[in-house]
Amino acid sequence: MKKIVATLFASLFATVAMAQTPAPAAPEAAKPEAHKEMKKEHHKVEHKKAEHHKKAEHKEMKKEEKKAQ
Repeated sequence: MKKIVATLFASLFATVAMAQTPAPAAPEAAKPEAHKEMKKEHHKVEHKKAEHHKKAEHKEMKKEEKKAQ
């Protein structure tokens, strides 16, 4: 009986001690400037893709015009 009470008391003490310790720190949130930079880079890439797509369409139209002549 004494062993059971001692075990229960020790486990209660360990639980309380663990509850008192601080949780691991969460990683810092991304800085707003970094987010803006990423957005700018994404916009540049998308703009380049759009320009490339327009050029490809223009070339295709020219080829079709030459075939039609």
